[in-house]
Amino acid sequence: MNLNNITFPYPILGSYDDFVSAPCKMDPDLKTDNSNYYFDIKLSYENEEISKLVEDDFADYVCEVTCAVTRYRRCYKGKDLRFTITVPRRDVGEDIYFTCTITAKKNIPNYSNSQFHSDYKGHSFNLEPGDLLAIFPQFKYTADIKYDKLKAVGTFMEIRMTEENTPSIWFNKGDKIILDLPKELYEEYEHKPQINKQAEILHSSLVMNALIYALCNIGECKDRKWARTILYRIETEEELAEFKDVSPDEWKVDKLAYILLGNPYERMFTYLLNQSQITE
Repeated sequence: MNLNNITFPYPILGSYDDFVSAPCKMDPDLKTDNSNYYFDIKLSYENEEISKLVEDDFADYVCEVTCAVTRYRRCYKGKDLRFTITVPRRDVGEDIYFTCTITAKKNIPNYSNSQFHSDYKGHSFNLEPGDLLAIFPQFKYTADIKYDKLKAVGTFMEIRMTEENTPSIWFNKGDKIILDLPKELYEEYEHKPQINKQAEILHSSLVMNALIYALCNIGECKDRKWARTILYRIETEEELAEFKDVSPDEWKVDKLAYILLGNPYERMFTYLLNQSQITE
């Protein structure tokens, strides 16, 4: 269930500005092993009248877990603001959505709330089982991204061989950004250790250029794994916070690429300096 950008015929806590109280909050945590994902979901909000409805068994805290790719769906409910959920790895793929609400379980006649926005002053509503009282921010986890290896270039880029005479970059033909090198160049890259192991040089030149080119076109590739990997890093890493609420069209893509690759110019100069000291 995706409740983003949906309007309702009555005020709901956490939906737009229907209430004047503090917004609902959702704090997810994750652990994994070879068989399962373990999600610890903590909810919080401030509204005594809704809390009283839950306490009096007129409503429940609900967490719905869905995966559109595998049609996986589970619904958890109760009186606790914390959900501990185990999802088998084999049951999901790509995006897993967590939608948490406070949902009526009985008829609630003449429902009103002192924290309603002033536009609803003097109004009350008859709620039925299944109607929502509050919506928490939706959380998404992408199951097919290797989160423990996110900072490795190999999670979003691959260098291949082409029969063409010039290099080329592909960003919309697979799960990774593809850098195709002509056969002779590729064989030197692949088979000569002195080249292959100099990641500092490759990152600051070939990889940096390919990544900047792909980032300039990320808007049309948001469903690709390489794009979702980078977007997830932007959502979760403090170092990339300045890009989080900015449209990709307004990104400083050179700066973003530089951070994603772990300061490649700095690493290149450090490497060259070390090499010059060795040969002196």
